Amino acid sequence: MAEEITLEEYKKAYREIVSEEEKRDFSVHLVVYVLVNAMLIAINFIYSPEAIWFFYPLIGWGIGISMHYLFGVRWKEKELKGREAKAEYRAREAKENSDPLRPQ
Repeated sequence: MAEEITLEEYKKAYREIVSEEEKRDFSVHLVVYVLVNAMLIAINFIYSPEAIWFFYPLIGWGIGISMHYLFGVRWKEKELKGREAKAEYRAREAKENSDPLRPQ
């Protein structure tokens, strides 16, 4: 028979899965950012070198990719721990409210 896992082991494994998915998603976003912006820089210098405009999408998208990193990778574990704490609180509250031996 399979050995039971604890709630803490489950939460740790879940956080690791989410973290791996977020890192993969960010990596894809970063690769697309680099490839598209390299293409935009080339287009700018080939077709209109007198008007340098490539830095507008570079900076705009760069802000977005920075936010993706911060919220999706850097601070994700903290967010997950906060959600777990809220879920535990609600579960304990529901259990206490449904306990027939608890004085009302």
